[in-house]
Amino acid sequence: MVMVMEKERAKKDIEKLDRIIAIFKSLNLAEKYPKIIEYAENYCSDAKHFYEKGDYFTSFGAANYAYGFIDAILVIEDKHQVL
Repeated sequence: MVMVMEKERAKKDIEKLDRIIAIFKSLNLAEKYPKIIEYAENYCSDAKHFYEKGDYFTSFGAANYAYGFIDAILVIEDKHQVL
């Protein structure tokens, strides 16, 4: 049961991260903060990799680390309400 919950949580976080990256780009923040989007996309890729390997805990962590980068910029830019 715990493994199923971890798997579902990791999947939801990856999907959420994909949406947030798209929002970040649609706000033209990727051009202003290219390193942030690079880090976020790399961590998103890592999250997907760990998910495929069945390491849902690490997948969850990587996705949330990326989310933190993006969320910080959205707060700085006063656009955090879009999430």
